[in-house]
This record gives sequence, C-alpha cells and structure tokens, in this order.
Amino acid sequence: DSPSTDKPKKSKQLSEEYRQGTAALADMDDAAPVPREAYKKLPSGVIYADLRPGSGSTETQPGNRANIQWVLRKSNGYFVDSSERNNGGVPFIFTIGDGTAIAGVDEGIRGMKQGGVRRLLIPPSLAYVEGLEDGKPG
Repeated sequence: DSPSTDKPKKSKQLSEEYRQGTAALADMDDAAPVPREAYKKLPSGVIYADLRPGSGSTETQPGNRANIQWVLRKSNGYFVDSSERNNGGVPFIFTIGDGTAIAGVDEGIRGMKQGGVRRLLIPPSLAYVEGLEDGKPG
C-alpha cells in the first residue's frame, strides 16, 4: 500500500456577520445578523430585509426621488464595491420607476421610509445587465 496523496480539503468558514455583510454596518444600531424570518420575497424574486426601519411619514413610491448609499456584495459575502469607495460617499440619486436604477434596486426600495436601511438580495435577471459605464450602482 502506498500512502494516500489525497489532502484534506481546507474550508474557510465565514462568520455569519461577514456572510450577511453586517460587519460593514458595525457602527449601526442593527449590527447583529438578520434572522431568516425577517426576509420577505417579492413576486419578481427580489428579497429584502429592513435592517433599520425609516422614521419618515410616507413610503417611497414610483415618481419619488431616492437618495441611496449602497454596498455591493456577491452572494458569498465578498465585497465588490460601494458608494463610499466608488464615489467618495456621494449617494446614488434617482427617480423611482424611471429606469435609472437597476430593476432590482428600483423595486426593492419601494415602500421604504426616509432614513431606513434595507438589505436587498437581487436575482441576476433584475441585477446589473447593461454595460459598466452607465452610471448605475453595481
């Protein structure tokens, strides 16, 4: 018999905070991982969870202007980009429903109130499908 050349596979386990992206939100009140039951799925496939409900008196709807700070992560939690890194903290401003934002963001922020923080999980079909130079986050 010859010694086995199979090496055990090394598996790096990511913490739940890192996997969910909440480590980046550590300065927020709601830095704990979001429980699975907090997520809601829209008919389009967009999934969202409110990390911090807004305090405004009205909910966002088509035709409203939105001003968002964003962080883009892959489904495994890997950081890709953010408004802080990409634009020096300048928010992405658009009118809901006018096609300026990617479809998943446009749909996913509807119903939010001013000052709210929401995590969006966007299926590829509603994510960044255009070119890289169109000014949309993602």
